[in-house]
Amino acid sequence: MPDHPEVYAAGYGCAAAPGSCAEALRAAVRKNSPVLRSAPFLTLPALADLPLGAISRAEWERLRSGVPGGSSVYALASAAVREAQAQACAALESVSSERLGLVLSTTKAGIDLLSAAGHANQPLGDMPRDALPWSLAQRLARDIRCRGPVRCVSLACASGAAAMALGAGLVRGGRADAVLVAGVDILSDFVVAGFHALKSIDPAGCRPFGRDRRGLSPGEAAAAIVLARRANPGARAFRLLGWGTSNDANHLTGPSRDGRGLALAMARALENANIPPGRVGYINAHGTGTVYNDAMEALAVKAVFGNAPPPISSTKGLTGHTLGAAGVLESVICLQAMETGLLPGTAGLDIPDSAAPPSLLTAPCQCPALDVALNVNSGFGGINAAILFGSEAVA
Repeated sequence: MPDHPEVYAAGYGCAAAPGSCAEALRAAVRKNSPVLRSAPFLTLPALADLPLGAISRAEWERLRSGVPGGSSVYALASAAVREAQAQACAALESVSSERLGLVLSTTKAGIDLLSAAGHANQPLGDMPRDALPWSLAQRLARDIRCRGPVRCVSLACASGAAAMALGAGLVRGGRADAVLVAGVDILSDFVVAGFHALKSIDPAGCRPFGRDRRGLSPGEAAAAIVLARRANPGARAFRLLGWGTSNDANHLTGPSRDGRGLALAMARALENANIPPGRVGYINAHGTGTVYNDAMEALAVKAVFGNAPPPISSTKGLTGHTLGAAGVLESVICLQAMETGLLPGTAGLDIPDSAAPPSLLTAPCQCPALDVALNVNSGFGGINAAILFGSEAVA
C-alpha cells in the first residue's frame, strides 16, 4: 500500500425519501421497494404527479422544527451533519477546531430561496445566505466549530463523490485530522422542470438498467460522512481506500456512449488504492435509469471488470437521483452494506436490459465477507468519480 495516513469513515448520517436518519435508509434497502412519491409543493401542473424521491410532508415538518427560522436546505443538511457527528463523536473528541475541515457538495444549494428572491427582484447582495453554496458551507462549518479548511464542490451529479475524494485528500495530505463531507440538494420547480424539459423523467418511476427504462426520478436528500485519521474505538473500522476522477467532455448533458471516462475513473480509484479489480465485492452504480447513462455504465464496468463483474446495483429507486447529495448518500449505502453484509437490490427494476451487467442484483443479497465496495457517479459535462471503501481486513 502507498505510504500515507489512513482515512477512516468514522460516522455518517442522512435524511432522504425513506426517512430522516440512517436507520430508515438501512430499512429501505432491506425492503427493496421504491420510495418515490409526488412533491405537493411543486407548482407547475406538468410536475404535479411525477414520482420523485421527495421527502414526505411529515418529515419536512419535523426537519424544519429542529431549526426554527432556518431554510429548508439548511434544515436538511444540518440533520445529516448532526447524526454523523454523533456517530463519530469518539473519533472527533481529540480533533481541535483548527484541524477539523468541511467539504460541502451541492448543485443548487437553496434554489428555492434563490427563486423566491428572483421573483421579488431582490438584489444579489441581499440574497439569503443559504441560497448560495459557499455561504451554506460557511454556515455548516460554523455549526461544527470548524476552523480548518472549508471547501464547496459543485460538479453536477458527480459532486458528492468528488467531495469525498477532496475530503480524503485533505486528511491524507495532512491538512486536517478530520473532515466532515456533507452533500445536500432539494427538489424545486426549477430542478424538476429542467429534467422534464430534457424528457429525462420516467413517468412510471426510475427503472435502473431496465429494458423499458425511460428516465430518472429526481430526488432530494442530505448525507454526511466524517473522514478521520482514526476510527471510532470499539467499532468495526472502514476506510476510504482510494478515489479516481475523469472528464470525458462528451456533451453538456449526455454521457460518452463508450463509457471510457467512467472506466478511467474506476481504474484510477483502484490504482490509487493499489487494489486489483477482482478484490471488489460490490459496486453501487450511478444507475439513473436514463437510456444512455445505464448503457454507458454497463460498458464501463465491462471494460474494468471483464465479463464477470462483482455484484452491482443501483439504489436510486429508494432515494431518487439526489444530485449533489448522491455520491455521499450512496457512499453511506456502501458503508452500511459492509457493516451488515447485505448487498442492496435495484428497487424498481422490472425486466433487466439484455446489455445490463450480468451480475446486476434485482433483490438484496447476503454477502457476509464484503470487504471492498466501489461507489461510482457521473454528471453533466462528462464528469465521473469513483470512491473505493474497504474494511480493516484489506491489506
